[in-house]
Amino acid sequence: MITVNAPAKVNMSLDITGKRADGYHLMRMINFTCDLADQLIFEKADELTLSCDNPDVPVGGENLIFKAAEVLKTKTGCRQGAAITLKKKIPMQAGLAGGSADCAAALKGLNSLWRLNLSEEELAEIGIELGADVPYCLDNRPALVEGIGEIITLIDPFPDYYLVIVKPDINVPTPEAFKAFDCQEKAFHPDIDALLSAISRKQSGDIAKFSGNAFEPIVFKKYPKIKSVKEKLEKAGAAFALMSGSGSTVVGYFESLEKAKTASGAFLAEQLCFMARIAKGKEVK
Repeated sequence: MITVNAPAKVNMSLDITGKRADGYHLMRMINFTCDLADQLIFEKADELTLSCDNPDVPVGGENLIFKAAEVLKTKTGCRQGAAITLKKKIPMQAGLAGGSADCAAALKGLNSLWRLNLSEEELAEIGIELGADVPYCLDNRPALVEGIGEIITLIDPFPDYYLVIVKPDINVPTPEAFKAFDCQEKAFHPDIDALLSAISRKQSGDIAKFSGNAFEPIVFKKYPKIKSVKEKLEKAGAAFALMSGSGSTVVGYFESLEKAKTASGAFLAEQLCFMARIAKGKEVK
């Protein structure tokens, strides 16, 4: 039996820099993972099966875990099966790349279970075929991510924060967010170079100042409730708060555990709220 954790991916900054002829958007992001994570358990079996403790998660061929397994089989000729159990903690449709994280964990877990001996580079090449966030989720360390997700430059050192992660009862379809971004007359572009400089200089004030998400203006316009979550986190003492991905999750960055605990208690019971820390290793235990 093999167990692999699949940590949530968070954007400290996100910019959309262009669009390729094939329709893929070009991105520039500062990503990290945190200790909010799904867990995948792999056991040898004759057939390939997937079960999950969340009934809302599809467990058929449309799931990226299944797709990862099928791609591995096609590329290696492997004919083995596996009984895969997914313990779900990352909210769905939240901008935290839960599906991509699970896909990356499946690639790693099955590579080990089936003894395929594929390198990290080979897994990353397979991962980009499955989703833009998958190559990053295979590594998980803080990084500048560019292109369509395949260009990854690690960032070390990286700041420490206590995180309050809030998922309001809103789902923002990613295709809808990209379409709205493309239709804007004037888009917002965060200064990622300035943020990288602030991180290298350990200037917390400038980190707060230059963190940004190009999706926020369009998402906040359509979903003001998400904007109110950000404002509430800031009023609760966050050094800054930022939507992750295309939403709807908002992450508050706190410099003390006490402030984070106080802020997490300020959200209504119907909202999903988690406390977490930034993870800097390759796997969250």
